[in-house]
Amino acid sequence: MPAFAPAKGESELLALTSIRGIAAWWVVLFHLRLLAPWVPHAAIAMLDQGNLAVDLFFVLSGFVIALNYGDRLAGDWRAPGRGGVADFLFRRFARIYPLHLLILAGFAAYAAAAILFGSARLEDRDGPYLLASLFLVQNWGFLPRLEWNVPAWSISTEAVAYLLFPFLLRLIAPVRRPSWLLALLVVLLGLSVPAFFAAVGYDFPNAVPQTGLFRCIAQFAMGMLLCALYRRLRGRHRLSAPLLAAAAALGFFYAWFGLPVVALAWAALVLGLALAKSGLLAGPFLVWLGRISYATYLCHYLALTIFKLLFVEAGRPVPPVLLALYLLAVLAASALLYHGFERPAQKHLLAWWKSRGSRTVALAPAE
Repeated sequence: MPAFAPAKGESELLALTSIRGIAAWWVVLFHLRLLAPWVPHAAIAMLDQGNLAVDLFFVLSGFVIALNYGDRLAGDWRAPGRGGVADFLFRRFARIYPLHLLILAGFAAYAAAAILFGSARLEDRDGPYLLASLFLVQNWGFLPRLEWNVPAWSISTEAVAYLLFPFLLRLIAPVRRPSWLLALLVVLLGLSVPAFFAAVGYDFPNAVPQTGLFRCIAQFAMGMLLCALYRRLRGRHRLSAPLLAAAAALGFFYAWFGLPVVALAWAALVLGLALAKSGLLAGPFLVWLGRISYATYLCHYLALTIFKLLFVEAGRPVPPVLLALYLLAVLAASALLYHGFERPAQKHLLAWWKSRGSRTVALAPAE
C-alpha cells in the first residue's frame, strides 16, 4: 500500500492519499486492540474489522497505478528511462523494496538479540519465511503461515500485481470497453472475492497465506477498471454523493448482515472520493498521514513487537498512557522513515536508473 506520486499531467487526488493514511492507522489499531480491553465494546467491534483496510489498499493501488502508469506502458520493455514496462517495474521496486528490506533487517536484528540475550532458539525462527520475505515471495502460496513482518504479506502479493499489470492492461483493455461493461466487471470481480473464499472453504478475510494472492489481484484489477470509469466521469462531482452513500450502505450490510460486499463498498468509496471536490480529506495533516502511510504500515508491527516485550504482561491490560506513547512512537518512526530513508532511497535508485537509461540511449547508435 505504498503512496504514489501523480503522473505528469495528472493532479494528485488528495482524498485518496488521506484515506490511505486513515486505513493504515486502522490496521495499526487492529493489531493493538487486544491490549486494551477497557476500550468500549462498540469501538473494539470497529477495530476488529481493521484487516479489511488491506482490501481498500488493493483497490487503491490498482486505481492509482492505472492513473499514473497506464498511459506510459507503450515504450520498449528493455529500455530503462523511456516509460516502458522495465521502467515501471523498476520504479515500483524503488518505491517499495528499500523500506521493506530495512524493516526486515530490523526483525532479523530483534531475533538475533532474542537468541543471544534471551531464551529464544534459532530453530524457533522460520528461516525459509525470512528468505522468502527477502525476495518478496512470502505470500505467493508457497508457505502455510505468516511470520516475521506480518503486514508485509500484502506487499508480497502486490508485487505479483505489479508484474501482471501490463498484461492486465491488455486483457482488460478499458479504453475499448463501454462504461456499462466496465461497471459490470467491477461488480463481478467484487463478487469473485467471496466466491473464491467459499470455493476454497475459508471465511473471509482469513487464511491469508492461502487466499491473499487472489484477494489482491482481483481487487487490484477492480481499481484499474475504476480508474477507467473515473477518467470518463471526471468533473461530474454530483456523482460523488450517491457513490459515497452506496459505500456506506454496503458497509452497513456487511457489518450487520454479513453480506459479502466488502470489495464493492471499497470500490464505491474510491470512485466517490476520486470524483469528490476537495473537502476535509484534503487537509494537510491527513494528506501527510497518507504520504507516510507506507512507513506506518510496515514499521508498526516491529514497534508493536518491541512494545510487547518491554511493557506487556500476560493477563494484564496495558494502561492508556502507554498505548498513547506507542501510537506517538509509531507516528514519529513513520515520519522519520519516510523523510529520512524511504524518499531518499527511492530518489537515489531512480537517479541511478535514469543515468543508466541515459547511457543506454547514448550507446544505442553505436551498437
